[in-house]
Amino acid sequence: MLITIVLTLAGCQSAQQKDQNGDSAVLARKLPALNAEQDAGSATAHSLPGNHSDLSRFQIPSTLAGLKQDGEISSPTARTFRYVDESRKESLQVILTNLPAGWNTMDPQRAVASYYSEARQRRVQKALSNPANALSILSETLLDLEGQPAAQAQMRWIEPNRPIQNQSLLITLVDGAFIRISNASYQQNARWLLQQAKRSLAEFKAAQE
Repeated sequence: MLITIVLTLAGCQSAQQKDQNGDSAVLARKLPALNAEQDAGSATAHSLPGNHSDLSRFQIPSTLAGLKQDGEISSPTARTFRYVDESRKESLQVILTNLPAGWNTMDPQRAVASYYSEARQRRVQKALSNPANALSILSETLLDLEGQPAAQAQMRWIEPNRPIQNQSLLITLVDGAFIRISNASYQQNARWLLQQAKRSLAEFKAAQE
């Protein structure tokens, strides 16, 4: 399913806080499921490039955006890497995932939108599972990023007795596999985190050349 290029999100207000950077008040909302719609113009299938199943073909950088690799969790269908700074207060996660069966003939934009929709829904469900928590999605966009479709989001996560945690999420395709980059911080704002994710993506791609 294809999400709209810029999504407008609505919900009831559940909390109002001010972040530590002095930004304006944050409205934390309980969000409904992503409103996805069928793309009537995508009836023709398009093959995704290089749909291999062996994720070991990827070269994994020892550092990304100034953060050092701090471990890997692998399975036959996914590889997860964690990167941290020297203080171990800032972290970034990179997940490489094979396309699900049958997705190799799907239009790339629709594939990225569908994968993002699933990742988004998991975050929303985590927020809804505990009434004391709240997730605010500040922006969501489906765009062209260096010749590939990409989905990006800026978010804020709120828990009781903790400062607001800013988050970003970036999903695109690299050599026929999904790459998902997510990070979080109690200090940096969501826009800064998204730029860090894009820098990490560029460095990851450069390592494959």
